[in-house]
Amino acid sequence: MPAGRYDITAEQGVTFKLHLLYKDCNDTAIDLSNFTSRMQVRRSSEDSNLVLFVTGSTMNSSGTVHSGSVTGGGSTGEFDSGSGIAGTGDIKLNASNLGLTGTTGGILISIDATSMSNCPKGNHFYDLEIVTGETISRIIQGRFTVGREITR
Repeated sequence: MPAGRYDITAEQGVTFKLHLLYKDCNDTAIDLSNFTSRMQVRRSSEDSNLVLFVTGSTMNSSGTVHSGSVTGGGSTGEFDSGSGIAGTGDIKLNASNLGLTGTTGGILISIDATSMSNCPKGNHFYDLEIVTGETISRIIQGRFTVGREITR
């Protein structure tokens, strides 16, 4: 199934949060236990440098919660794979809009204000993938437009 399209509008200098509910064609929420996730933002789909890289996972069958991470470009705004500046935030799977576990199909993406301050203004592109075992699914993609921060 092709990825859904959703254009995101974000702002420099503020905490970014986006909650999605992942459902099948019968409108039933999909259990994301034992999945990991990753989202990358780039200036263009062809660009080898990243603007943001966010990861996350959820509880496995034994109830262990795995954490994720945020990596941004720091003051340069961009970074190549393997470098970058650690921020705070992640992608929580099977989560509510408040980040609480137990919401089947819930996906909460959060990125700290400092990482967003360093995110270059303009139109970028992103996609969000979920992974289980050897299966990778791109579930959503689109533009990631960042508005310039005025108060800084």
